[in-house]
Amino acid sequence: MEAHNICSSAIVAQVLNGASNYENWKACVQNYLLVRDLCDVVEQTSEPPQQEEGDGADFKAWRKRNLSALHAIQISCDPIMLSQIRNMTTAKDAWNTLAQVCQLPMPQQAPQVPQGAPQIQVARRISRTRILELLKAIKESSLEPTKSLLTSQGHLATAAICDSSFTTFHFTIFKGQLDMIDEFLSTMSEEDLKLQDRTGRTVLHRASTYTKNSKIAQSLIRKNGELLTVQDCRGDIPLNYACWIGHKDMTHYLCNMTTREFLLSPENERQAALFVKDCINNKWFDVALDLLRHRPQLAFAKERTGVNAALALSCQPSGFPSSSGFSFWQRWIYSCLKVKQPKAWSREDDVHINTCELQDQKEMKNFTTQVAGQLLRLGSNLLKFFGIKQIYDLKLAHVYAHELLLLMAETIATFEIEQLYQGLVNHAIINAAQRGMMEFIVEIIKRNLDLLMMSDVDDRSIFHIAIAHRQEKVFSLIYGLDTIKYIFVSFTDKNSNNMLHLAGKLSPQSQLKLQQISGAALQMQRELQWFKEVESIIPPMYKEYRNKRGETPYEAFDQSHAKLVKEGEKWMKDRAQSSSVVGTLIITIMFAALFTVPGGPNQETGVPILLRKKHFRVFVISDAISLSASTTSMLIFVGILTSRYTAHDFLISLPNKLIIRLSFLFISIAAMMVAFSSTVFIMLKGQLEIIIPIVVLVGFPIGLFVWLQFPLLAKIFISTYGPGIFDKKMKKWL
Repeated sequence: MEAHNICSSAIVAQVLNGASNYENWKACVQNYLLVRDLCDVVEQTSEPPQQEEGDGADFKAWRKRNLSALHAIQISCDPIMLSQIRNMTTAKDAWNTLAQVCQLPMPQQAPQVPQGAPQIQVARRISRTRILELLKAIKESSLEPTKSLLTSQGHLATAAICDSSFTTFHFTIFKGQLDMIDEFLSTMSEEDLKLQDRTGRTVLHRASTYTKNSKIAQSLIRKNGELLTVQDCRGDIPLNYACWIGHKDMTHYLCNMTTREFLLSPENERQAALFVKDCINNKWFDVALDLLRHRPQLAFAKERTGVNAALALSCQPSGFPSSSGFSFWQRWIYSCLKVKQPKAWSREDDVHINTCELQDQKEMKNFTTQVAGQLLRLGSNLLKFFGIKQIYDLKLAHVYAHELLLLMAETIATFEIEQLYQGLVNHAIINAAQRGMMEFIVEIIKRNLDLLMMSDVDDRSIFHIAIAHRQEKVFSLIYGLDTIKYIFVSFTDKNSNNMLHLAGKLSPQSQLKLQQISGAALQMQRELQWFKEVESIIPPMYKEYRNKRGETPYEAFDQSHAKLVKEGEKWMKDRAQSSSVVGTLIITIMFAALFTVPGGPNQETGVPILLRKKHFRVFVISDAISLSASTTSMLIFVGILTSRYTAHDFLISLPNKLIIRLSFLFISIAAMMVAFSSTVFIMLKGQLEIIIPIVVLVGFPIGLFVWLQFPLLAKIFISTYGPGIFDKKMKKWL
């Protein structure tokens, strides 16, 4: 035996050096602690006295005994094992840590499961061989072997797998085999289904989390309906699990089967608030609305993470039309669709679901019904293919979200000041302003006028927040306030920044990505548009106002955008240079084409033989146009390379040059195609079966170039000459 393994304290014969001698070491130390009446300190079956009671004898006595036990454990370990526990302050922590390090099951303090709840017996006296046979039968979907095993040993249905919280029945549920599940249920009692694991979860908790099949839940509830309201160690019921994970069908079924009285009772407020919040996160606004209509205060009740439904709704910009990001044709379809609001589904509507299923199955056997069903499915697939179904579903979600918002706004109007803060109303409005949810802000403030004056932790109003986060739709609301807007233009935040200072700060990169602004030059243009817009409503005296850093708005703009200006210059030159090869090639081809005209010149006069032909005239004119346009494009390219690149040039001057260059390049390409087509017509003398394929084949790569570059031209043109991003004609809304 090595010297460092000898224990001089005589507590143990050999110090602890790992799992190899842990059992012997444990027996010796336990006897030592038992003789000195210190075992209860290690096991700690009761809470130690509080340190606030340090002047009392109880705490001093416990501290002395704890240190004695801890010292005995520490001096009985070799240096390696001692390093695992040397920083611990209680004997219990040291004892349990050594048990864990030595890979032995340490005594666990189970989560707080509701008193009286039956728990899964993890260590059943069942052969592992039998468990493996059952798992194999379940995996292979072998019903008869499964039935035989369950009949011979009933405890196999609830046997734990490898001492974990999962049982063989859980494995069957994960596989989703209804016939297997029914076979298990036939051998299980109602009490077996109510067994809870160490986290307090029943089999229905597991099923609602790991499977989308609501028929599995139906089978479990048919066997024992009390499973619906069993709470885990955190107080969550199966409905909370299904909604949190996002299983829609399972959530609908569990919600219908869970009594409304249970969800709306005051003692279950936390579960109901969590359910409503998760429904909103999943964009199931109709389900949330159905419950909030009966108890609107649930929207402002906090769940365990400190979030409520109102705050969750303020984080759902896609629930409102202003954040949909529709194209022109999608907006037109959206406006034309008429949404018929479905009746809010309730428990009564789905109670007879099982009896109705049998009747529906009989009716579907009718040939006429089958044909009608096929036609309806075909129509639905066509609507889905053209995107109309998605737009309809989105509009329906918007209708429910708006009704949900109105309900919350009316409820907020009944609150006192303390309730506003407890219900996180301020946080919800700030979230909405940061995300551009103008509908949320309008509906809340229209019914709660005092909230217009609210501010965040930086003393910023909703309009200051909108500027800082570049939310033009929220900022445009200021134009609907008439003279009230002048109250806000004089506001400064805690760093003495006014509106123009905030507009001079660089916008968040995440916001630029959300607005799909590609290219540093276009980003710089958008920044200037914001700065100029805010500048137009700020009184002159505030334009030279200095913040706590001593910066004017103009100085703040120049400093924060210096890097973006350099990136914008590089982007402009790269975009111009990328198409210069095409322009140069067109000039060369078109210039040479004039001296190699179709048919050739007359040898005596030098005049082209086909001069009087109509197609020849088209060739000459289009060739001249293409040559002129491409030459102009190349000259502007030189102008872009030699231009001045100051911040304010990105607003109009530089975008103008890029627009003109790209426009003339497209014109030259189009004219070149006309010249080529007219030449083919002249050479092949009207043989359309040959002419058309040649023109299409040659025009494809050129058309592809135009198709790839045209969106950039359109985007720059709209950004420069379009109606603008701000709605200055905003109707009065307050």
